Amino acid sequence: MRLPVLILCLVLAMPAATIARPSPWPGGAPEVDPGQDFFRHANGGWLDEVAIPPDRPGYSTATQLTETAEARVHELLEGAAQAGASADGETAQVGAYYAAFMDEARVQSLGGRPLRPDLMRLRLAATRTALAEVMGQANASLHGSWFQLSVDRDSRDATRHALYLGQGGLGGLDRAFYMEAGNAPRRAAYRAYIARLLTLAGWPQADSRAEDVLALETKIAAASWTPAQQRDERAIYNPMAPAQLARMAPGFPWTAYLAAAGLAGVDRIVVVERTAVPVLAHLFAVTPLPVLRAWAAFHLVDNAAPFLAKEYADAWFDLHGRTVEGKKAPPPRWRQALAQVSGGGWKDMAHSRGALGDAVGRLYTARWFDHAAQATLAALVNRIKATVKERIAASAWMSGQAKAEATRKVDAYRVLIGAPATGDRYDGLVMRRDDLYGDVVRATAFTWEQDQRRLAQPVDPQAWAITPQTVNAYNDGAAMTVVFTAALLQPPAFDAKADLAVIYGGIGAIIGHELTHAFDDQGRLFDAAGHARDWWTKADTARFTALADRLVSLYGACQVAPGLTVNGRLTLGENLADVGGLQLAFEAYHAALAEGEAPVVNGLTGDQRFFLGFAQLRRGKRRPEALRNDVANDPHTPDACRVNQAVRNLDGWYQAFGVGPGAPLYLRPEDRVRIW
Repeated sequence: MRLPVLILCLVLAMPAATIARPSPWPGGAPEVDPGQDFFRHANGGWLDEVAIPPDRPGYSTATQLTETAEARVHELLEGAAQAGASADGETAQVGAYYAAFMDEARVQSLGGRPLRPDLMRLRLAATRTALAEVMGQANASLHGSWFQLSVDRDSRDATRHALYLGQGGLGGLDRAFYMEAGNAPRRAAYRAYIARLLTLAGWPQADSRAEDVLALETKIAAASWTPAQQRDERAIYNPMAPAQLARMAPGFPWTAYLAAAGLAGVDRIVVVERTAVPVLAHLFAVTPLPVLRAWAAFHLVDNAAPFLAKEYADAWFDLHGRTVEGKKAPPPRWRQALAQVSGGGWKDMAHSRGALGDAVGRLYTARWFDHAAQATLAALVNRIKATVKERIAASAWMSGQAKAEATRKVDAYRVLIGAPATGDRYDGLVMRRDDLYGDVVRATAFTWEQDQRRLAQPVDPQAWAITPQTVNAYNDGAAMTVVFTAALLQPPAFDAKADLAVIYGGIGAIIGHELTHAFDDQGRLFDAAGHARDWWTKADTARFTALADRLVSLYGACQVAPGLTVNGRLTLGENLADVGGLQLAFEAYHAALAEGEAPVVNGLTGDQRFFLGFAQLRRGKRRPEALRNDVANDPHTPDACRVNQAVRNLDGWYQAFGVGPGAPLYLRPEDRVRIW
């Protein structure tokens, strides 16, 4: 799944050159030459004025949109909690879960007592098999696991689901956290955090066990794949029977693990990180049992800490919020509750959809979704889809065979706007106002039971990966769908009454971005039926790869902070979508003008407003700690580089702003990357 659009990051620090501008763009810095730093030219005033709130890792246009959606969801949750037992089934569930999280006095009075049964099980686990059984129940509990089980569409057969197994074992931290010398201070903080949680849990030898756990996770990290490797669709698809898995990765009690996960009868598993899984199995076999138990106890408390008394939650925030993301304060409790009930935010459990995300989504769209906006956006999508086909037909590097297949693929895509037709239901899920820990466990187990049932069911072509109250859009290549949520369709992301240039530069470029994902370095591997199949000729593949490699180098040379550059390989898919999507939106904008000419508004031409609108929707700033995590793990380029590198590949940008040779962002026409 790709959830790409609105995560905005840090600005490049470049010297400014003074130029004359007809009129300042709201939030811009007209004194900065566009060819010097277009991101700052478009957003410098806003960047200088806006402060990052203490409870966030950054602030952006996306954050503004999210704040609006969160305020609406907050109102819904408060109303559901106040309605109590008089509410209908779903609303009562939503209200009970929210009320349980907000009852801070009760949570505090319980201290760490909710953990005791799970901790006792770990203390009594006398064999590796017993610990493997605990790990097998991780998807239905707050326990940790060395392996991640998930159910998703089978990328080789989009009509059915598949069980995927991937690497795990790390404390919610990235591989680079353990491996890079520059992260030594953060690793020291992590070691202290492990000891702190084990002490709170009453675990014996907490300090020495913390050292053991960190050493063990460092070995796991060394075997783990990098985020860039995990993007390779061909490498991560390794289907096998459980018996084959056991032969490939001996030393781990796979039969007991799968049985505990409720998967005793499964006959096919798609292994993701094929070389990492055997190493993790071997480590499990040779690591002393006391260290394995300490690892399991720490991960249990780490997962549970946000739902326990203040001393646990504070410890969790000090590591995950303050040290890792640079936040100065935790979010208000209502937003923490919202993240659990509705999805996203401070501490996701089962997944980003929240425990009752679709129930909240139905309440949200019933009250706030603008169906007129849905129709307007659908028309805009159709115009840009037509532009995609025109550019494919005019491509100088694609063969006729590839053009025909690509056109069929564009026609096959379905665009879903607003909210899913159905969504998950929560019949039978018990939520109690006096049992937050139990609510979290029951919701997690309920989600895993739903996933297990999906293994035996055909894929629902209308299913969504995110909720309508989430500000985002995504391309699902296996389902052949592009999704735009209800929460995204609000100003400044989308305003049907806005200037046409700004509409196309803003939401139009997002639409183009999502459609281009169908043909990025991984999306292009799926055919018009959503199956992973190589439908390219060898010559097409060679020409595409050569062009894409140029983009890897171009973005990889962009510095986001002193000594910190973009990983052009990790971000390739998003960069292809950004450049291609912007080009599509620009051409569609000119087609929409037909024989007319865009008016000059406040001294700015239509083309200038188009590119300024693109940059404005992607403006944001990040804390240094969060930015370092972004570069290590996020497939999106931080936004100063994201904006600057995209526009410099479009001829129209040079013409709009008079950018010529000698400007820092200038690329010779033959060096501009033109793929889609």
